[in-house]
Formats: sequence, structure tokens, C-alpha cells
Amino acid sequence: MPVFFSLSARLLVNLEALNMAENVGNVVRHRRAPVVLRTDQGFVLRYVPVISGESLAHHYQRLLAEIAKQRNIPVCNACSQGIFLKHSNEEVFRKYDKKEYAVFENAAQVEEYVVKNCVIEDVGGFLVAAKEKKSKAKNAKRTSRFRIGYMIPALDALEAGAAATEAQFHVRYSPEAGQRRDEEETTQQAIYYVEIGSAVYVFNFALDATGVGARSMENEGASGKDPYILPLEERFRRVEAAFDALAAFLGGMAWGAKISRFQPHWKILSLVAAVTEPIPFNVSPGHGRDYLAETVSRACSLAKIVDGFKAAVYYYDAEGLAEAIRCDNVKVEKHKNYLETVEKAKQETLERLS
Repeated sequence: MPVFFSLSARLLVNLEALNMAENVGNVVRHRRAPVVLRTDQGFVLRYVPVISGESLAHHYQRLLAEIAKQRNIPVCNACSQGIFLKHSNEEVFRKYDKKEYAVFENAAQVEEYVVKNCVIEDVGGFLVAAKEKKSKAKNAKRTSRFRIGYMIPALDALEAGAAATEAQFHVRYSPEAGQRRDEEETTQQAIYYVEIGSAVYVFNFALDATGVGARSMENEGASGKDPYILPLEERFRRVEAAFDALAAFLGGMAWGAKISRFQPHWKILSLVAAVTEPIPFNVSPGHGRDYLAETVSRACSLAKIVDGFKAAVYYYDAEGLAEAIRCDNVKVEKHKNYLETVEKAKQETLERLS
């Protein structure tokens, strides 16, 4: 039976420079993105500080690679170094695997080889864009089993005006700046500005647990083959590692840009996780303190519509979430800290997979 996991959390993060976009003169800018929100006058557009899904996914996969190496779960040479090229072309096979792409007969063989040898590309997906005409196997694709998106400010916080960026003035010593230029003596101090952001961010994550170690049937040559590339025990080990990497990600908060001098002040306000079968289900994004109640309500409605639908919802609350109305086929449990919530969801997922 297919098993899916999803999570949403609300994080209060102050004075962060976790995702910078570019330099404009001597200003290092924070990444921003347009967000639409409702006001008393109607919908308005706001440009707000955000943290990209690519940045978050990179750090998550770095943690997954480290955990996998500790547990002797296969990780390819590039991913083990934090270089997520993901076997994107023939040259990656040649450089990092000492293997010619031409040996593969079809895309299914490519996927099987990569998945067996790298948990990062098993969980995180890859796309081989073959260019050499001598290669029998053309493009091979594996969709990522985990999904992650931009962290954006919670809409209820934006409606209250509680999100902003500000350029902070800094000075560094620069010997070159003190050299004579055009007959004018300049100072040895170089001025620069770094934009920092503060917001209540919403973090979303999802994992297709059943898809870990499973074959992508759309690849050429996959038809008629065993739907699973890996045995059950190895799939369990990889799913457990994927959960533990998420726990390390949330528990350590040691990710993002410029943390050597802009280590943010942060607190997880609440977290809601759901384990469901047999269809995908996403926790409602935490844009208001009613997202637990909304998640449980949606799950209860699906339980009436979809035969066999079951859900277990686990949550952590340090901000006073709206109470959920419970129903049959949807278990709801509160936990005393957010890492315990993730651990309980992991145990539930592994139990349902078995």
C-alpha cells in the first residue's frame, strides 16, 4: 500500500541572511519573491524575504549524505562530497564512476545502476541528458521522492506587517583601499551592506516513502520488471535515513548562507506532520494557527471519499493552534517537542511500509 509523509512548520527567524541573491554595488541583497495576500481592501502584492527550495534541498541532501556514510548506505563519489551533479550526463559517469555510459542498454538499466549506488539520487532524483550518439540509453529520469519548496513568511504574519528586510552597515579592513588613487588618499576601511531578514517562515516538506528504492516505470526498458530495485530491508534503511536527515535539518538549524557571521535567532513555533495511505496528502501550509484543524478536517473528508484512506497526524504546538475536530480513520496526537513529532511520524511510516 503506498505510504506518504508530509510536514509543515512555522519558524520564527530573526536577523537571518540564509539566502542571498546578488550584489548591487556594495550591498549584498537578500532573496525576495512576490507574495499575494488578502487585506481589508482586497488582494495586494508584496515582495518579501524568502529562502529558496534549492537552497533548502541542498542542505537537506548534505545531511542525508553524511548520515548515509555513517550507516554504510551507498552514496556516489560526487554526492558524498556535497557535489550534487546527479549523474546529469555521460561525463559525470566517466569522471566520478570511471564508467562509460555506452555500456547501458536502456534508461531502466541506468536508473537501476544509479539507485543501487547512491541514496541521494534514489531519494532526491536525477536526470541524465544523454548527448553521445553511441549511447544506446537515451535520457533517463527519476523524479525526486522528497519535495521541498520556498520558505516564505506566514500570511497571518504578513497581514500584521511582521516581515521585513533591512540593509545593515558594516566595515572591513582593506589594505588596497588605502593606496593612492588619482592623487587622492583613500581610507583603509571598506564599507559594505548586508540585507538581513526577519519573519515567521513556513517550511513545507513531503516524502513519497513507497517510492524510495522503487523503479520509475516510465523509463525505457522498465516495463515487465520488478517494480522495486532494492530489497525491502534496504528500502527501510533509506527511508529511516531520509527521516533522520529531516530531523537533523530542523533540529540543528545549521544550514543556509552567511551563518558564520549572521547566525539567526530562531524558534519553531509549531509543526504538523501527517502519514497517509493510499494516496498522496499534504499537510496544510502553516500560514495561520488554524492549519492543524484544517489538515485534520481535510483528512477526515478524504476518509469519507476515498476507500481505505487512513491518516495519522502528529503535531507540536508552542503558539496555541486552533483545536482540531477528530474523526474515524484519522489519528491525531500531540507531542512535547517537534523532533519527537518527526520521530513518531518516522515510526508510523516504517510500520505502514512493513
